Amino acid sequence: MDRQWPHDTVDVLGVRVSRVDVPKLRSFVEKAVKGRTKLTVTFANPDYVLKAQKDRELRDLMNGFDLNLPDGWGVVLAARIFGRPVPGRMANDDLTDDLFGQPAEHGWRVFLFGNAPGVAEAASENVQKWYPGLNIAGTLHGHWADDEGRLPAETAERLVAEINEASPDILHVGLGTPLQQRFVTDYRDRLTAPVVITCGAYFEHLAERREYYPAWVLKLRVGFLYRLAREPRRLWRRYTVELGSYLVRVLAHRIRHGKSPAA
Repeated sequence: MDRQWPHDTVDVLGVRVSRVDVPKLRSFVEKAVKGRTKLTVTFANPDYVLKAQKDRELRDLMNGFDLNLPDGWGVVLAARIFGRPVPGRMANDDLTDDLFGQPAEHGWRVFLFGNAPGVAEAASENVQKWYPGLNIAGTLHGHWADDEGRLPAETAERLVAEINEASPDILHVGLGTPLQQRFVTDYRDRLTAPVVITCGAYFEHLAERREYYPAWVLKLRVGFLYRLAREPRRLWRRYTVELGSYLVRVLAHRIRHGKSPAA
C-alpha cells in the first residue's frame, strides 16, 4: 500500500503495478495539482517488465514511481493470472480524454517534453483543437541524450530550468524507457510541476491523429497486432519472441509461487 497515494498494487515479475481505475487516477491528479504535491506516473508493459527482470536499475526506477499503470493487455492478463486483477488497460492512448480533458476543464497548465523535434508542437496543436480551453504551457523536443543514452547533467539542468519557467501543473515526459524514468527520478524534487507523467512515443500518436488505435482494434484488444502491422521491422521481435517469453515466465511464476501478494 502506497502511503503518499494509497492504493493497492500487484507484483508482476518484480514490477509493482498499480490497481487503480480512471476515477481514482483523476482524483489523485486533482489532489496533486490543488495541493501542489508531487505525483509521478509511469507505465508497465510486457517489454518493460522483461527488461526490468534483467536490469535492476530499471526495476528500481519503475517501482520508485507513485503510480505504475498497466500498459498492455499482457500486464492486465498477468495480474489476473496472479489473482490480483487490475481494472483494465491504462496506456497513455487510453487516457487521452483524461490526460487533456481534465486539465482543460480546470484550466491547468500542461507541458509536453519529448519525442523528435516538431512532434510535441504538432501534438500540442491537435490536443488544443480537441479540448477547447486547454492551456499548453510549452513544448520541448527530447533529442538531448549523449552517445551512451544519458542526458548530460548540464543539459538536464537547462531543460529543468526551462520547464520550470513555464510553470506547468502537469508535465508529460516522452524520452523513451529508461531515460524518461531516470530523468523524472533524478529531477523529481527539482521539477516544480506537481504531476509528472512518462509517455514514451505518445506525442507521435497525438500528432498523427486522435485515434491512434481504431475503435475496432481497442474493442478486440489487438493493439499489439495493429502496431506490429504498422511497424513490422521494428516490433516483430517484441511481439513474437519477447511476448512469448514473457507469457512463459508469467505462467511459470504462477505455478511456482501461486497467487501474488500485494506489492
